Amino acid sequence: MTVAQQVARNSIVQLGGRGVSIAASLLTLMLLSRYLGPDVYGQYQVVLAFLVITNLSDLGVNVIAVRHLTAGERSPDEIMGNLLTLRTGMAVFSTAVAASGALILGGRDTGQTVMAILVASLSFPLTIIAGTYAATFQANMRMEFIALSSITQGWVSLAGMVLVAMSGGGLILMLVAYNVGALASSVVAFIFVRQFVKPRFLFDRGFIGTLVRQVAPIAGSALLTVSYDRLGVLLLKWFTDNESVGFYGFAFRSIDLAVPLSVLFVGSAFPVMSRYFASGHTDEFKAMYQRCHDLLSLGGMALVTAAVLFAEPLVQLLGGDEYHQAVTCVRVLAMAVPFLWLGVLAEYGLLAAGRQNVLFFLAGSSVVVNLSANAVLIPVYGKEGAAASMVVTEVAILVAALYILGRAVGEVPSFWVAGRLLPVAGVLALITYALPLWWVPEALLVGALFGIAVAALRIVRIEDVRGLLKRAGPPEQVAVEVRMGN
Repeated sequence: MTVAQQVARNSIVQLGGRGVSIAASLLTLMLLSRYLGPDVYGQYQVVLAFLVITNLSDLGVNVIAVRHLTAGERSPDEIMGNLLTLRTGMAVFSTAVAASGALILGGRDTGQTVMAILVASLSFPLTIIAGTYAATFQANMRMEFIALSSITQGWVSLAGMVLVAMSGGGLILMLVAYNVGALASSVVAFIFVRQFVKPRFLFDRGFIGTLVRQVAPIAGSALLTVSYDRLGVLLLKWFTDNESVGFYGFAFRSIDLAVPLSVLFVGSAFPVMSRYFASGHTDEFKAMYQRCHDLLSLGGMALVTAAVLFAEPLVQLLGGDEYHQAVTCVRVLAMAVPFLWLGVLAEYGLLAAGRQNVLFFLAGSSVVVNLSANAVLIPVYGKEGAAASMVVTEVAILVAALYILGRAVGEVPSFWVAGRLLPVAGVLALITYALPLWWVPEALLVGALFGIAVAALRIVRIEDVRGLLKRAGPPEQVAVEVRMGN
């Protein structure tokens, strides 16, 4: 199997798995938003935002672990045993931080919110097996096991939440159901990881110290990165009320389901890009990066087109009439997704190029931009201002990351795909507003016309598909195939 075929296989597996997980997430969103209502759902979003900011159990450690696993300098058992020890300690510490923060918050907020944070923080240690051994699956390019773990978590949590709703339980029991799903995902990961390593705790002070030093620049940037997209929730709560947070959180979650698709896709290409750059094959690195950039641009344009044109029926389908005020937020937040996807690729490109030290600068800048934009826009535009702040932040991150990456590898990627598809999206918008059709046939028509435009513009070529289906050639052929864009 060629490098391109391996990347394509893992991406397809992950996309399929993510599709199943998204189905569970959509059903969960429908259940929680309708069952809890905008006000309590707003409390739920505040809890999630608080947990994201206090979760220190990963912060990029797995990225460093993948680099060690692919380099082959130590045995996989040694690497993963020490990683499990490190991440377990980080998870316990995260739970303590979240619990302490919740108790401090208790002086300002309701008892239910505090208890909800305490219960939800238990998910940190419960997911430690699944989170840790994702590095093993990624390094071995067996992403189906990560997908299976994620699917298990989503559907087990959903089943538990359905039982809670049927029994008339509230927010706390919903979070207990989520924790059960988190535990189930770790059980699945534990079962399958034994094909590659022996799960056990190891403590090599020198190696753990090396991991900590290597991850420090990434950890700081990761903490800031995961924080800024939740700052809008906390600032919106500060300036408005739970109901506004509920509308914004509903819109954010509706769009946020698509965000991990870029991480899954880029995660498949990251080990290969790392090897190319480390071995001095910069042309192959740039060719693979450009192809990933093109495909993410294509997916991002498709998502924005669909979200902007069909936000109203989407909100109606997922949340019902109570969430009509979230429609504009959905449209605005969707515009941030392509920039976020390309930003993820740029940051992984910087990691592959050994420039992880700049990630802290990028993340710190993003927090400053996001706080500034929210402080200006939320008091004037409310929840729509918080959504617009996300777009501004993602654009700023992408521009800065591409500038630094361009200096590291000698060029920046071309935006020819987005340039060609922008007029297509405009024409589709005109067609949609001109035709008095029900949204379902309109969506089918828009999808068909978008696909025809992609084929006509040769954004995805028949040669690409044929290249992915070819049998593996000799090792020296791999670099040639990647250089040709396969």
